[in-house]
Amino acid sequence: MSDVVLTKRKIKPGKTEQLKEWMAEIRRREDEAIETYENEGMYSESAFIERTDNGDFLVYYMESEDAHKAYDAYTDSTHEIDRKHKKVMAETLEDERNVGEYELLYHLTAPNRP
Repeated sequence: MSDVVLTKRKIKPGKTEQLKEWMAEIRRREDEAIETYENEGMYSESAFIERTDNGDFLVYYMESEDAHKAYDAYTDSTHEIDRKHKKVMAETLEDERNVGEYELLYHLTAPNRP
């Protein structure tokens, strides 16, 4: 059974475009990102922007072997793409605080998914 995590963090006013540019760069550097996933035990990750009357939020969906180990591996990572990711997150997000509380009700995957 994998760990599934959904997080939500407030984007600083005026920083949404910078965040979107970084996310586009991650897509262009997919091979590098996938390499870090292998080190972290990460299976999949998706990022979304939620636009609200209270500002924009970054919403992440992550599926991993073990969420705590994945986070620790990311924190200790020496990969250049992870260093830049940490820098952009510090520049664009208000803080490290997760502003959403989500209770996982179920997580199913097709047994033969590619």
